[in-house]
Amino acid sequence: MNTAAWRRTSRRNYAALTIAALAGLFGGVLVAPSSAASASSPWVAFQASLRDGQFGDDGVFLVRPDGTGQHEVATAIPGEHIHPDWSSDGHTLVFAGLVGDRHQIIRFDPVSDPAGAHAQQLTACTGSCVDDMDPALSPDDAKLAYLEIGGPFVPFGDIEVPASQELRIATVTPGGLTHIRTVLRTATTTMELNAPRWSPDGSHLVLWIERHVDDTGQPVDQTAVFTIRADGTGLTQVTPWPMLAGDCDWSPDGRRLVFATHPLLVFNFDLVVSNLFTVGPDGSGLRQLTHSTTPNDRATQAHFTPGGRIIYTRVTLAGRTLWLIDADGSRASPIPPNALRFRTHGDWQPTPG
Repeated sequence: MNTAAWRRTSRRNYAALTIAALAGLFGGVLVAPSSAASASSPWVAFQASLRDGQFGDDGVFLVRPDGTGQHEVATAIPGEHIHPDWSSDGHTLVFAGLVGDRHQIIRFDPVSDPAGAHAQQLTACTGSCVDDMDPALSPDDAKLAYLEIGGPFVPFGDIEVPASQELRIATVTPGGLTHIRTVLRTATTTMELNAPRWSPDGSHLVLWIERHVDDTGQPVDQTAVFTIRADGTGLTQVTPWPMLAGDCDWSPDGRRLVFATHPLLVFNFDLVVSNLFTVGPDGSGLRQLTHSTTPNDRATQAHFTPGGRIIYTRVTLAGRTLWLIDADGSRASPIPPNALRFRTHGDWQPTPG
């Protein structure tokens, strides 16, 4: 497992106690698809682990922006399902699914095949490969970017880190992936790659990198946003390390990036403040969108919607819910939780259906 998985495992008991206490307050009732939900309204895909008040494996769910029609998808596929990403035509979702003891990238149509009975496993992580993670389809749906985590694990302070990580791009065909190539590889075990996202013209990707700094024998995490051309050239740092930026995405016109400080993957249960910012791909024009001053109200996991708004996860003592905000920081509003107060990794369907 990669460092993110190690963090989930090592903090599982603490997380379970914390979230279970919240679940006792708010419950976790799932609602079947509603006939009132407009068929022309887009779906929002998200990740959740709470079902009927009980925690289990993370799964992928759909909900309408008005909170109706909430239901789990890919239920025919066993194991954990994380980090959903819509295709640009809105007909396909990809996600990382735990197959045996390794994550693989899986593709299916959640509208015509909601249970995933005809889902396709795209990657074959075996041997020294530990996990295939963080899938992202290109704007023309012809390419897939993802991360391959390589073992063995190497001790660093009181944690273990993977020996290597690769940002890979592959051609997507009906039969699976072809022409798989590595465009970025970590040069040291103290660096980790996270969550690549394509630019609207398909020429670049944005991702965030975590580095572990040894501070008197204890690992200290730093994070920053980077861009890279799809051919693997031109790796460019966008944000400074001390800003602790991550969870990034491109605006639909390609002129802005959105990111969050203290990304949740690394700073999940740390008492830190997370806010949303936008910035130009060259690092200019930094603009703060949210203005939290407390770790009890965090904004994180930001993605642009096709219409130019931003969907993000708001983390409070009451739960983890999906919110929308304009790109200038105005009109922040929740996607109604519909009794499910733990929803993360929201992704807006590009084409209603």
